[in-house]
Amino acid sequence: MGFRVDITEPALADAEEYVGYIREVKREPEAADAWFLGLAESICSLEESPERCALIPEGDEFSFEIRHLIYYSHRIVFRVDHERRCVVVYRIYHGSRLGLSGYDLL
Repeated sequence: MGFRVDITEPALADAEEYVGYIREVKREPEAADAWFLGLAESICSLEESPERCALIPEGDEFSFEIRHLIYYSHRIVFRVDHERRCVVVYRIYHGSRLGLSGYDLL
């Protein structure tokens, strides 16, 4: 049995912001659509074996394990909740950002 994937509002906002950037700044609407579809597929892949993904390097700052899945230039940051059999996607960050902090998970 797989895991349910829950995506937080901040993660959705991160994805929408990047899609908007590709669509409006780069003026590549087809690329924006393709990026978003690929992102959705990557997130859905977390339904099976989410622990295949690495722990985040800044994980020592947290009291629970946080993992990430790399999707092109972005990190899909999530937690595996075994008790509820779900994966919670907290953020979708561009890889050039500074490390994750507790504030980023609010």
